[in-house]
Amino acid sequence: MTGQQTLIARGALGVLAGAASLAAVYNPRLRQLARPRFDRLVIAAFAVSRLGLFALIFLMLRIAPRGDIPAYYWQEALSALHGLLPYRDFASSYAPLHPYLDALPVALWNSPLAIILLAILVEAALLPLWLRFGRELLSEQELRTGALLYLTSAISLQFVAVDGQDTVIISVLLTVALFFLARHRSLLSGTSAGVSVAAIKFLPLVYAPAFFFATPRRWRWAAGFSIPIVAVYGAFLLMRLPILTPLVQEGNLKCAGNVPFLIESLLGITLPSRLWDALLAGTFALIFYLVAKANQDAGLPGRLRAITFATAALTLALVLFSKKSWPPYLMLSLFPICMLVDLRRKTQVIGISAFSLIAVVEHSYWATLLHQLTAQELHQGLLSALPTYYVFLALQLFLLVGYGWLLAAAFRRILSSSKEAPEGLPPTTAAIS
Repeated sequence: MTGQQTLIARGALGVLAGAASLAAVYNPRLRQLARPRFDRLVIAAFAVSRLGLFALIFLMLRIAPRGDIPAYYWQEALSALHGLLPYRDFASSYAPLHPYLDALPVALWNSPLAIILLAILVEAALLPLWLRFGRELLSEQELRTGALLYLTSAISLQFVAVDGQDTVIISVLLTVALFFLARHRSLLSGTSAGVSVAAIKFLPLVYAPAFFFATPRRWRWAAGFSIPIVAVYGAFLLMRLPILTPLVQEGNLKCAGNVPFLIESLLGITLPSRLWDALLAGTFALIFYLVAKANQDAGLPGRLRAITFATAALTLALVLFSKKSWPPYLMLSLFPICMLVDLRRKTQVIGISAFSLIAVVEHSYWATLLHQLTAQELHQGLLSALPTYYVFLALQLFLLVGYGWLLAAAFRRILSSSKEAPEGLPPTTAAIS
């Protein structure tokens, strides 16, 4: 497929998924189904939709994978299978275990499609996990709304089932961490979160303080979090491998779809990177403060709700204020983001559908039609008054407004987390002594 055909296909997928979202969340039969039947139906529909889309695109239409799969994941997997070491023998922007994780499915099926299939199979564990423990901290309506919006999300369909983005593995590991916390297994919870840092990217480090401040046995959690990180990164240090290479390579990179890019493109100037880093760090600090405040005298369900919506807030702050962020990062906590939508307000359901459409189109528009132009080049394009640049500006504005809307909702949910309770469960249930 050409770049323009891909852009059109993304738009069509976004429209179809948005229509499916509205149909699903307002279907009275789905709301009235008994819990076991609802859970089985959602899980089965997820497997059929993702594997069906994968089979249609790659096996029937024989469309070649695009993006990170052929450019990075596939090459790193082949290098690992040939015994080469990351950071020394080949460049990598990912965690130490990332090439070996991708190499596992490639060893079984010598195709880039194996890496996409791995992402789909890992993501398939996410909804069963939430449906397993989510009712202990969320109302039935919240959980069902989140599950249906996730099931029909263009963001999940495009970025995982088509693009094979493995940031979804981080999301699953963070969900496992929440699951273990709900079972009072702080050490295993921390270990699950730590594995994501060692296996995928440094990014999950931003979620660690939220878990730490909200976890009753925080030092036990911190110990579990440290074990896989120290073990993996320590082993690489002993082999004299430069483990900070990913940070060095990506520290000053910039891309479209965030506040820094928008402001610099409107002003036509380049502002210091430290300014944007400080803005992002300040927003993170505010979220951590809100989590700590919300968890004063809170029971376990309230603490878990605070962590859940803090992961959504941190992800949204990252994509909004980081100078190098893009919509696939929404997969880091897409399920909690879906639960920010109030089913009673139809405009919010329409809003999340429109937002998802913009999210899957914006970056492709930038890469395909504008060839990844810089903020200064966009500024010149806007001065030239060409429609292509103004369409992209509109996409940027809608995307950032969506981020801001959801981030504000996440803030409210964090602050109210200790006052909410699942249906039929008083706020004091499972209080921590």
